[in-house]
Amino acid sequence: MESQIRLLTAFVYPDHISITTTSQRNFGQNASCMYYDCLREEIENSRYESVFFPMNVIRCPRRIGAKYVSIGLEENGNGPEKTQEPIPLIYRNFGTPSHQISVCVGPIYGSENRWLQVAEFIEHYKLIGVRHFYFTIFNINEYGRKILDEYQRTGEIELTVIQSEYRNVDWQFHLLQINECHQRSKHHSKWVINVDIDERLVILDPKIKSVLELFNGYNDTVGEVGFAIRRIQKTGQLPEKYESEEQIISEMEFLKYNVSSPVTWGAYKTIYRPEKIAAMYYHWAYQRYPGSVAEYVNSDVALIRHYRTTESNILGSGWLNDPNYANFTIVPIEDSKFGKKLAKAVLEKIKYVYDQRVLNCEEIADVPYQEYKEFGHDIFNCIFRNDTSGNRK
Repeated sequence: MESQIRLLTAFVYPDHISITTTSQRNFGQNASCMYYDCLREEIENSRYESVFFPMNVIRCPRRIGAKYVSIGLEENGNGPEKTQEPIPLIYRNFGTPSHQISVCVGPIYGSENRWLQVAEFIEHYKLIGVRHFYFTIFNINEYGRKILDEYQRTGEIELTVIQSEYRNVDWQFHLLQINECHQRSKHHSKWVINVDIDERLVILDPKIKSVLELFNGYNDTVGEVGFAIRRIQKTGQLPEKYESEEQIISEMEFLKYNVSSPVTWGAYKTIYRPEKIAAMYYHWAYQRYPGSVAEYVNSDVALIRHYRTTESNILGSGWLNDPNYANFTIVPIEDSKFGKKLAKAVLEKIKYVYDQRVLNCEEIADVPYQEYKEFGHDIFNCIFRNDTSGNRK
């Protein structure tokens, strides 16, 4: 794609800096690392020649005094450098990761309302020991954004918003999120779960209570751990808006859908160690650093439930005819107690954000109310409790 090269994020690590961009067509292209002080003035004689690797990432050395960074690119390969507006460095120079395990959540895009799906996703992973999430937004409506704002308020998520020149940013840009989240999580989280918003890791071994317990016995050479997939037919649309507690229980994907494919390794997903991976692809690493190995968890111990839509107008809509996913059967929830805990947590969060009512005029403090009226402000968007007309004041 001939997309513009726009700077996205930049991270400073113990031994280097990574700058990410919004372009997917620059693998191997030369670029100049540029460094700026706290006043956004370029630091003299500090430029460094580098290349794009992976496709939208530039690796640069650290520089004393650098607070902002940018890149320089030659126009058409032979003209003067075109520079980008500098962006701030995000601190990742941690001796010990801030989090033991986090989730890199696939990008949010499309026309479906994601508010319930976001809450269910986060609360599901919290129940198996995850406390931090990296979200990326391509596009989302105001109603869905409210739930993300709430989790950002509580410090449970980091949010990356990708601004593009395109009216619609869809699955074609998924690798931007994969690569940016890989860089974002380096030295910040020891392990990263690489899944989409419709994928849930489920632990089947009753002796294992959290994700981290799955890694007991692995030595420090393990850089990636693979999990098999069970695809679940998602035959309906996500709800548009919150209506009632009963609606939430009936529409939660984990509780609603159970027509399942056999377990397959055809499109397995991984949990990885960011510092041990050189480059990520959609589902797994395509280049690990030397000395790093992959392990695979038996599907009787844990697997990924993928709630894959059956709509015919989306990417990969022919999956129902794929022989890897034939012979569908009804597979009940593996742990009913987990389902009840999940429903309770989701209900509490959804009601906190979306269960709203009109403002009663009696709830406005009397002093400012009278002052506003004195100065001619007579519209308060409230209703008196004894007013049966329903008119707002």
